[in-house]
Amino acid sequence: MKKLFLLFVAALTIMGCATSEERAAREAEHMQRVKAAVGTQQYKISMREMTPLRSTPITLTGMYYLKVDGNEISTDLPYLGRDDVPHFKTRGERKFDRSIILRTQMEGYNLTLMPKQKAGLITFSAKSGSDAYSFNIQVMSDGLAKVTLRPEGKDEIKYEGYVDPIK
Repeated sequence: MKKLFLLFVAALTIMGCATSEERAAREAEHMQRVKAAVGTQQYKISMREMTPLRSTPITLTGMYYLKVDGNEISTDLPYLGRDDVPHFKTRGERKFDRSIILRTQMEGYNLTLMPKQKAGLITFSAKSGSDAYSFNIQVMSDGLAKVTLRPEGKDEIKYEGYVDPIK
């Protein structure tokens, strides 16, 4: 009985090693695809969490995304924050809840590799009508993306999601 138990433990150990090697190979292949997609500006970030400036992180359950396709950016992102509203006599703040939906050209796309942090930093800006947006995207080696969005005249908001190449 003891020999059978030891044989069972040895079999599980061997299976565990094969599984971790396969997982490492899949992760390395995915990272190569992510690097290629970010370098050629052909990727989509599926958001899973947002953090408004004056709040705690919120898990997203919808299909929120940021998509970069060449020089075009398209987004469908929730927004919670405040904006600076001009009034006739005074200026005030207004809290609002809405989406940031963009389909426009990017300006100043810049990719900086950070080998020590095993990450890349992408910066660019975009305009849609009278609204202007500044994007900072930190892409980690495992494909995790941390997006900081700074709308002009509004509160900054942060998102987190995973990068997938556009097929």
